[in-house]
Amino acid sequence: PEWKRKIIGDTFMVVSEKAIKDFKLDVNKVLLAQGTLRPDLIESASTVVSSNAQVIKTHHNDTALVRKLRDMGRIIEPLKDYHKDE
Repeated sequence: PEWKRKIIGDTFMVVSEKAIKDFKLDVNKVLLAQGTLRPDLIESASTVVSSNAQVIKTHHNDTALVRKLRDMGRIIEPLKDYHKDE
């Protein structure tokens, strides 16, 4: 369900932020790399791929918190332009 996906994605980000603080890392020098694929972004109606898409389902790697961190330049997604072949 939708709410579980958001909880999983946001929890991962919160835990990551806590680990950064616990290890006394400079938050401005830490990047999170995600294996986000283009279909994930399309289904989540991310503005990374579309300005007018409708949400099909939110992906754990594209929640509001993830989008905020992405906009801050804290997340890199080297696979975001790739489609999966099933």
